Parts: sequence; structure tokens; C-alpha cells
Amino acid sequence: MNSDIVAELTKMIAEGLDLRMEDTVIDPTAPLLEGGLMLDSMVLFEFIALIEKRYDVSFPADELNSQTFASLNVLAQNIADMQAAKENR
Repeated sequence: MNSDIVAELTKMIAEGLDLRMEDTVIDPTAPLLEGGLMLDSMVLFEFIALIEKRYDVSFPADELNSQTFASLNVLAQNIADMQAAKENR
């Protein structure tokens, strides 16, 4: 299931953000911030808004950190965890 989320996140970056980046060059293991895709704070804010809308989740303020956004694989797992927690309420 996380592979589906990774694929959607990749598409969001390639098509939903104004980065002029092809989805085929986005490595799901690359860091989203430093040394990888190098998303800046404005792009990251926009990306978070797209994620929250698409997956109907909200990132708690204490989870808006480099660990949560370490890579698309890590981010997909965090989204899956938030969705599971929401379903178990």
C-alpha cells in the first residue's frame, strides 16, 4: 500500500508543485530537504497542504520535522500510520 502512496506523492511533486521535475527522476529514497530534492520551505508548505487535502490527514506541529520528511518512503509510511490511527479512533 505504501508503494501506492509513494507513487501518488511522486506525481504530486512532478505535477502539483511548480518544480519542473519529471516523476521518473524522483528517487523515493532521496532526502526531501537537504541533499536530495532540496524542497524549500515554501514548496514544502504547499506539498504538505496537498498531502493533507488528498489523504484527509493533519500533520501535528511536532511532526513537521526532517525525520517525518526524510524521504518519500518515510513520508508514505507516516501518512499510512496517520490514516490507520484515524481509522482506529
